[in-house]
Amino acid sequence: MRKTLLIARREYLAFVRTVGFWLSIVTAPLIFTLIIAVPMLIRTSAPVEVMNVAILDLTGANVEQPLRQLIERVAAPAQAQGPDAALQDAANAAFDKERIKLVPLPQGLDASMTVAAAEARIPDVLATPVSPATTIVVVSDDGEKLHFRIWSTPDQRKHLEDKLYWDLHGLQYMKVAGQKGVDPKVAEDMRASRAEIVSLTPSDGAPGAKADFLAAGLRDHGPRVVGIALGFVTWFTIFSSSMILLGGVIEEKASKVLEVLLASASTESLLIGKVLGVAAVLSTVGLIWGSAIFVMISQGASFMPPDLAQTLREGLAGIFTPAYVVLLLSYFVGGYLMFGVTFAAIGAFCETQKDAQAIMGPLMIVLMVPMLCMQAAIGAPNAPIIQWLSWVPIFTPFLMPLRLSEPLPVWEIAMTLGGMAIAAFAMIALGRRAFKQGALTGGKLTWGTIANIATRKANDA
Repeated sequence: MRKTLLIARREYLAFVRTVGFWLSIVTAPLIFTLIIAVPMLIRTSAPVEVMNVAILDLTGANVEQPLRQLIERVAAPAQAQGPDAALQDAANAAFDKERIKLVPLPQGLDASMTVAAAEARIPDVLATPVSPATTIVVVSDDGEKLHFRIWSTPDQRKHLEDKLYWDLHGLQYMKVAGQKGVDPKVAEDMRASRAEIVSLTPSDGAPGAKADFLAAGLRDHGPRVVGIALGFVTWFTIFSSSMILLGGVIEEKASKVLEVLLASASTESLLIGKVLGVAAVLSTVGLIWGSAIFVMISQGASFMPPDLAQTLREGLAGIFTPAYVVLLLSYFVGGYLMFGVTFAAIGAFCETQKDAQAIMGPLMIVLMVPMLCMQAAIGAPNAPIIQWLSWVPIFTPFLMPLRLSEPLPVWEIAMTLGGMAIAAFAMIALGRRAFKQGALTGGKLTWGTIANIATRKANDA
């Protein structure tokens, strides 16, 4: 055990003492932060864009007045209501950079014109730099249907339509109601009337469960998001560690350092020590990044409204229960040990990076299977194919964290953990033999070599 820890310490210090290691720790999160922050900064610092709207009413029925009321209502949206009101208002203030302003009709346009005459002149009016209007709404009536033709500058195309689409249909609704002898006020109330429709899950009915959007989202989707994130983290960790282990073993084999280490320590100590050393390196990276993320989230929460911050804390506490965290770590550690030992053993058979790439290709294809399944399992984590694959030990570490987002029987969790543990011990035993043979005798990794290693007696290893 002491030699194993010494080898792990040697591997760990070989990385953390380099300048490149610390530069990579700083550079990667900085790049990700810039990718997220720069577009947001550009958006929030962008100047407010004003849409100057003029109305040309050619109906003769004073449709301009209700249309002006609709535009004024959109130009000054009501304050958000409910538990998430503060969050919505803050988001609107930061990202809504478009304002609407009603302006008089530009010169050369009046209500006595025909539609054809007006639209023949509008392009020149909008192209004039000093034009007071950037959007002109031409309203006409053929007796049965209102026509709203919205002319605008290219950068404001469809902006007003997107904001008024259903309200403009409401004006047509009012017109038809008037033609049928229905009181316009009654018709408007009928159109605006809505039933109360609420979607619930069993967790919403639990004692003390909050009904706001954030709390419901954390209850319903939080574990699934965590499972998907951990699956990707596991995959990324295995891929990163495999590259590190392969490169390190190949370099030590070429310089005969591996033979010296094997002469002073057992195969098990050397193999497990290398895997643990790389795990410690990745844990250091994860700890630093995780601490930075925790600090940023904590600072961000301090600017949230107290009720919103409390909801977020309660939701996260409900997701990360002790049993859930223990299960996630168990699948993660089991998967890392299985694949870490395997890749280290493969590295012992490789003389160059080219040899390693030839072997890694098929293995990466196998590892892509759970990645593809995770994407498909987002909407149905307990689909039959996902259940079957999660029982395969090499896929268990990736798929079971996602399946934990749904209630699972205890026996299934125990069986998958047991299967993964058996596979891990088997891969460690085979990896030890392969590592020693590859390091001392050399040779290529072939099907015959694999069969020979698998059938060799333990005391001959």
